Order: sequence, then C-alpha cells, then structure tokens
Amino acid sequence: MLFVRGDGVMAKNLIWNVLNYNPNAKKLEEFNIFNNYRVSEHTEELCKNYKKKKMTFEEFVKELDDIIRWQMWSRREYELYIGDAFETDINKFEKVDCYRQAHMNIERIAKYVMEVYNLN
Repeated sequence: MLFVRGDGVMAKNLIWNVLNYNPNAKKLEEFNIFNNYRVSEHTEELCKNYKKKKMTFEEFVKELDDIIRWQMWSRREYELYIGDAFETDINKFEKVDCYRQAHMNIERIAKYVMEVYNLN
C-alpha cells in the first residue's frame, strides 16, 4: 500500500505495532512504530540505499535498529511501566519502551520491511 507523505513523496505504508500508553485516553493502545515520521522517512532512505551500498542483511538490521532506537528509546512518550498486578512499590516496576519491544523482533521487522520494498 502506498501513501503520500506530507512532503508529497509516495511512500510505503509499513505497519509494525507495539504497545504504548495513550495518556489522553488513559489506556494501552497498539502503536505503529512507522507512524513516527522520522522512523518512516529514514527507513525509506535505508531501503533506497540498500542495493546502492550493497549492504548485507546484518548491516541492514543494524541500521534499522539504530533508526528505531534513535526515535523510540528512553523517550517518555514511548515508555510503559510493567509490574506485578498486586505490587504497590512503583520502584519494583520495569520500564519497557517501544524500542525494547521492537528490538526483540528487529530481524523480523527487517525481513518485513525488505519484503514490502521488494529488496530480497
């Protein structure tokens, strides 16, 4: 699927959902990491450069991981705190951000992006 970005450029509509907290709705929601303009824009650039630079799959994965980390790691708007349902001490909760969720699946995300952009 294609969509027109704000700058008029046609881009692929990538979807990879993670969980994120919406403070306005006060609930957990699915969040598409590619809805972040910078992640989407830089992923598209990475795909354009993949064949030009004759990158390996491992290099592609590392660069994609760097892009997602740059935008999603340790930013308050992308953080959740997870703990035992009966825990009352907030210090015992663990911080999980959108990057950590994506990083666990980075090779799958890379394969998905390469498939959508026909880079195989």
